[in-house]
Amino acid sequence: MTILNPNRRRLIAYLFSCFLPKTRNRKIDIETRKNIQSLQEDGLVLLDNFVTNTQIQEIRSYLSTKLCIDRHRPGNGKFSAPRFAHKSSIHAYYTPEDIVDTPHLLELANETRVLSIIENIFGAKPTISLMQIWWLLSGFDVQANLNERYFTHPGEFHRDLDDWSEIKLFIYLTDVDESSGPHAFIKKSHTWLLPPRTRDVDIDDNPNFPIEDNLIKLTGEAGLAWLENSYVLHRSIIPKNKHRLIVAVTYTLFPLPLGPKKPLRSYPKPNQFNTYTNRIYLK
Repeated sequence: MTILNPNRRRLIAYLFSCFLPKTRNRKIDIETRKNIQSLQEDGLVLLDNFVTNTQIQEIRSYLSTKLCIDRHRPGNGKFSAPRFAHKSSIHAYYTPEDIVDTPHLLELANETRVLSIIENIFGAKPTISLMQIWWLLSGFDVQANLNERYFTHPGEFHRDLDDWSEIKLFIYLTDVDESSGPHAFIKKSHTWLLPPRTRDVDIDDNPNFPIEDNLIKLTGEAGLAWLENSYVLHRSIIPKNKHRLIVAVTYTLFPLPLGPKKPLRSYPKPNQFNTYTNRIYLK
């Protein structure tokens, strides 16, 4: 996508949303309205009491039996992460087939409050385009990653350009502190007009924006969850001595090329989830 101006992108997204399905007679409570306002103004909203400790434990237990891949180094094959991750790997991703069967994930991705917030901002029903779970690994081989932009540009924050409207649900599956690669974002930056043809900014060399006043690193216990406008400037901090495990569910107006080419599973129960929102993963 070559249109980077956030105002033009919002207009284009609005025009597309006029032709997409919507929920009839959708009711929004006061708390949800506050969440919508926060997401619109800051680009991110924390979701209080979104996931339980029991759910986190069951998700972790399930994933402990599954293998990961390094998408940038497919030659490394599948491995158990983080213990047996290749030293060259920074990220270790679980496969889509295992992710779709992860306990509680579909229920969390379809939680009423989440879908209400996103539909209000999109102006149409969202599509669950991509679900990912991955490890951000510490202790990786520096020499093997001298050309990796994530590692070589530690002050660079970026925007995602996958769709005209894109919001992600993130959930920490491990405790995250300053040393374990916290997610960082620049509050309100989804509205900023960056230089032409630019979708990233280096916080160490850019005095034109109030970066320092709006930079937030999200730390907290496993279960910390939030919704984030993917056009807000963001990145993961390089981990120092702890691994991080995280869930990301991407909601868009249209399907993404990175998502499954055909549904991976049948619906667990009839009429349990909206068929339009879940059509990429479920049939």
